[in-house]
Parts: sequence; structure tokens; C-alpha cells
Amino acid sequence: MTESGLFLGRALDPATGQASADRFLLDADDLTTHGLIVGMTGSGKTALGIVLIEELLRKGVPVLAIDPKGDMGNLLLAFPSLAPSEFAPWVEGGAAGADAEAARWREGLAGWGLSAADVAAVTASREATVYTPGSSAGVPLDLLGSIAPAASGAAADPEETRELVSSWVSGLLGLLGVDADPVRSREHILLSRCVEALLSDGKPATLEAIVGACAQPPFATVGALPVETFFPAKERQGFVLALNNLLASPTTEAFRTGAPLDVDRMLAPAPGGRARLSVVSIAHLGDAERLFVVTTLLSQVRAWVRRQPGSSSLRALLYVDEIFGFFPPSAEPPTKKPLLSLLKQARAFGTGVVLATQNPVDLDYKGLANCGAWWVGTLQTERDRDRLSQGLADASGSGEAAALLSKTKKRVFLLHDVHRKGPALVETRWAMSYLRGPMTREELTRLKALAPPGAAPAAPPAAAPAAEPVPLVPKPWTARWLDRRGAEIATAHLLVRWAVRYRSGKASTGEIPGSGLWQLEAESAAAVLEADPVPFEGETSQEPPARPLRYEPLPAWLGPQGVKEVERALKQRLPDKLAATLYSDPVTGLLSRPGETREAFADRVSVEARPPAALEERIQRKRRELTEAEQAEKGRQLETYASAAGAAFDVLGGLFGKRKSLKVGKVGSVLSKRRMESAAETRVERLRSELAEMEAKVALPDPQRFEEVDVVPAASHVDVLSVGLVWLC
Repeated sequence: MTESGLFLGRALDPATGQASADRFLLDADDLTTHGLIVGMTGSGKTALGIVLIEELLRKGVPVLAIDPKGDMGNLLLAFPSLAPSEFAPWVEGGAAGADAEAARWREGLAGWGLSAADVAAVTASREATVYTPGSSAGVPLDLLGSIAPAASGAAADPEETRELVSSWVSGLLGLLGVDADPVRSREHILLSRCVEALLSDGKPATLEAIVGACAQPPFATVGALPVETFFPAKERQGFVLALNNLLASPTTEAFRTGAPLDVDRMLAPAPGGRARLSVVSIAHLGDAERLFVVTTLLSQVRAWVRRQPGSSSLRALLYVDEIFGFFPPSAEPPTKKPLLSLLKQARAFGTGVVLATQNPVDLDYKGLANCGAWWVGTLQTERDRDRLSQGLADASGSGEAAALLSKTKKRVFLLHDVHRKGPALVETRWAMSYLRGPMTREELTRLKALAPPGAAPAAPPAAAPAAEPVPLVPKPWTARWLDRRGAEIATAHLLVRWAVRYRSGKASTGEIPGSGLWQLEAESAAAVLEADPVPFEGETSQEPPARPLRYEPLPAWLGPQGVKEVERALKQRLPDKLAATLYSDPVTGLLSRPGETREAFADRVSVEARPPAALEERIQRKRRELTEAEQAEKGRQLETYASAAGAAFDVLGGLFGKRKSLKVGKVGSVLSKRRMESAAETRVERLRSELAEMEAKVALPDPQRFEEVDVVPAASHVDVLSVGLVWLC
């Protein structure tokens, strides 16, 4: 086949019902304006959707199909040889049934000018995978592992990141049965803020990290209100427990394993340029789980679309086989916003959206106004026909399309396409895929086994050991981390900070701050404090280390009353734990600090010590005596100088003047004064020596004079400054 369009079937003459000899071809690029397939059960809408996807894959257009009913797996039942052996595993009745089905399929295709060669060409041109989130029947899909920091480019667009987070959070809260209104729900607001905080730090928003962040929010306010006012801890704890239950649930675990949700891969060409078909089957899921899966998937597709360059040609198609419940006219499920965004914006980026449903009344017609192609099959009720007639009249601007609704029947659809001059009746061709009907889990498992090598996505690289969720700490406790050992296991410790004063006789210390860690491994607070504390070194952090951690369990007694129990135990046991052997200086009355050596204590005494009052008085008295002696010494010196000068003048006068003899009395007086001066000098030296000796007792203490004393601080001299919980790792 060499047609440039999509071979969907043949046009019918509305008047006669006769089929045209020519094939009905649809331009693939027409699907950039999106499409809607409507028809009751048995109208052939599923077959039309499968035929449409077959043709797109032949043209090299990748397709992502959301499959709520389980029919889209039939696309993998395209048998290149149309041999009975290929049909046998999928047909009831054994070999006879397989022969009949193979013959029926060959004849059906031949009636449309198709053969086994065409089927072989389709299978060779595509790579098909059926994903089953929450189940291992097909390829499991990891939707709850984390919202990773957007390596794909969404991080560059804060608005896109917020929308991704909001949609993911809405779906997650749906699993919990929590109102997911992004504006009114405080759970939604808190959870979104926590996810955004993790992403802004470059961390993957794993469920474990989210639980911890909700328990201890990494921000102080929400809007203008403190966190405790916006969502009090007591009320928040119930929400955190619900999140933790979701994390621990075996059912939820299935959503955290398998291939990562990688829309870039799903909509990229496979090796050899083949088009990828990615079917996400959700038929096995409950309503809340379906909403979560579809919301997450649509949000990721929307983010992918916005990263593409503009294009008027169809580069990819999103197909939803049953839209009921995802796009209602009045309610606001989390799927509605991203789907509406795709219908409004995806066209500019070359991405088409085709929706199928049997319940046209339950669709948002404001959104469907963005669909340029409507395929309308047989409708079940008059209400449905009236609603579609009005919709077609509004879309086409005339009643011509609505008038043709009565002409539809099984496999015959009314097509209204804004790219065509008028409406058309189209009979759909025979599908090349074997329409087995909804596929069971066992059949999906068989499909997975038949997939050729490379069809399924490669397993993600081996991840580091998963971090355990941080154990919830009962209020009013708060937890911090002390990364000191680089360990993979974190153990809970009690961190106590205190101020203590020691006294022995009249000797005492000032307040000495201290801190210590006690491991929380005993059955009571008193028993914990029986152990010796671990010295506390380093700085604690509000955030855990980046590496995965496993946590030792917290003791049962560490509940809301645990703080009071610890305070009582500290009053009883902490003074004994702070007992120390110290050095006492009998001269200055100072006490050493715990751990201070004799030499270090002596150095401190020389700087800080004040002598006792009696010694201080003696030193002051000795200083006064020394001052008086020094003044007396100076007076004696002056007298001696004066007497010596007078005697010298007398001698000179006797030699050269009128005096005839030297006065011996004056010379004797000089000698007497010199003896008195010498005595004064001796007294000054003695006083200086005595004063220096007294001051040396204070300024240069001898460590050997210190006495060892055992001191247990009084309870009134021990002040507990803070008590907290620390994860030591």
C-alpha cells in the first residue's frame, strides 16, 4: 500500500448505503486538531481505534494508548503469516477453532485488499509494549518511586514543575481518599510544598522523603501562617500516618517497581526507526488507582509536549480508549486539567489526542469543542443522540451532519472533520490485529513472553539501597541528624546540653557548659542515663545525609510523656554523671575544670586568680611599708649628700681660706649619716624581697600546691539547657 493517508475504510453513499470503490483516506496531520470516537457497546468504536493506530504505526507515528478496558492489547495480536498456529494460543476450541479464525481473518482482510504481507509490514514497522502499572502481568511501571529532579528539562520551567507536582499530588491523595482540591485542601498544599522543597534542593521526591518532610516540614510558614497554625502537628500526624501506610502497603509497592515512566522513550523512535506503540493497561485497577495512573501519565505527556518544537505535522498521538470518569462536564477529577491543557495546546507541537467513549453525555463539551474530527457510531439512547446532534450542529454550523446520525450502524460511523468540506459516512476496514476482546492478566503475561528482545524498556540501572522512611517522632520531640561516622544505619540518641557549677569548700567554679549523647536502647529513660554519655562533637543538621539510611527503632517509652520522663531522670542521674576529680588551689580558692591538667590549671590561676583577702591585706601592707622605706631612704640620701658637701667646704676653707684648722666633728657626722643610709637601703631591699615572694604565690602558682578533690555537683548547681533527639550515623 502506497497511500499518503490513513486507510480507515470506505465512504458510503448516504442515500443508497452503497460503498465507494475507493479507499477512504484520512490525512494523518488532521489529527493534530484531535478526535473523538463515540458509540455504544458493539458499535465498532474499539475496532476503529485499533485500525486508526495500525495506520499511524505504518506511517511511523508513535502512539501512547491508555487502555481502561483491556482491549488495546489486541494490537499485539497481529500475526504476520495469518497461520492457524499463530491464532491457536488465543482462540477457544483448540486447533479447529484456530483454523476457522485464521480463515475468517484472511477472508476479512482480503475483502479490503489486505493480506498477510500487509500484516507482516505493520509488525515489522513497530515496537509494541504493554505496560501494567500495579501489576507484573505486563511490563510494570514505576509511578510512585519518586518525582525526580527534572533532568528532562521541566526544571527550567517553574510553571511546568508546579503543574507536574500538583497533578501528581492530586493523584496520590486520591489513593488516600483525600480531597485533592489544590486550593482548599491543606493536605494538597502541604504535600505540594514538601515535594517542591525536595525538588528545589535537587533531591528526588521519594515517598520516604515526602513522609519525612510532612512530619517535619522543611519550611516555617505556609503562606502568611506558621506551619503549626496552618496544619497543627497533632492533626498533621494522622495525615503522615496515612502516607506512611500507603508507603508500607503491599498493594502500593507494585506501583514502585518496574520501568520508569519515561514518556520521552515511549514517544521516541525505536531502533531502526520503528514507531513505538506503548499501551498502558489499567483495566485491573480500582477507580482511585486509575485516576492516579492517568493523572500522572497525562501530566508527563503534557510536560513532554511543551518541550517539543512547534510543528504542523503529526509527530505523536495520545489515545484514550474510554474517557468516562476522566473528563466529566462538572466535576474536577485530577485528570481533567492536564487533559484539557493537551486539547488546547498540543496541536501547536504536532501532538494529537483521540478520545473514545460510549457515554457522550458524561463528557465536558467545552473541552470537546477542541476536537476537529468526530466519529459518531450507533448510539444507545435518545438522550445521547440529541446531545450529539446538538454538538454536531454547533461544530459544523449546519444540520447536515446531525441528519446523518440515523444512518450509522455497526462499523459505520458518521465522520465530521473540520478539514473536509462536509460530513461523511465511513465503513471501517477489517483490522489487521486479531480482535480477541479484553485481555486477562494471564494473557498479558503471555504477550510479554512473546515480545521480541528490546521491545520492553531496559531495566533501570541498579539503584543504591533504598532509604527507609524516617521513623515518626512523637511530639513534642524533634529530630536532627549527626553525620559523624558515615554509617548506613542511624541510631537514636538523646542529646542533652547543660550548665554545671562545681564547689568544694570555699573553692568553686563558674558555670561550665557541656553536652553529651546517650543511645536510646534501654527500656526507660532512667536506664538510658545509667550508661556513660558519648562525647558530643560536630554540628547537627535538620536534613538527613544524602546517602540511604536505615533506622534503628525508637523505644516505646519515647512518647508524648517521654520528655517529662527524661527530665525526671536527668534530675536524678545527671549530677552523678557529672562527678569529677578536680584540683583545688588553697591559696586562691579556685577549682579546676573537668579534664583540666595541673599545668593548664596553674596557667589559668596565674591569669585569673585574685589572692585571698588576708593575703591581699598583707601584700598591701607590705607595699605601704616598702613605699615608706623607699621615701625614708631617699631622705637619708639627701641628708648624707648635704653633710658631705658641708664638710668638703670646711676642708677647702682650711686650706685656702682664713680658717686655720679642719673641724673633725663634721666629718664624723657625715660618716654617721652614711651608716643610716645603708641601713635604710637594706630595709628597702628586704621589703622588696618579701613583697615579691608574697606576689609570686599568686602570679606563679606551684602546681604541686594544688590538692585533688572529688566533687559531685549539687542538683541545684546543674541546669539542663535542652534535651533533643539525634540520629547518629
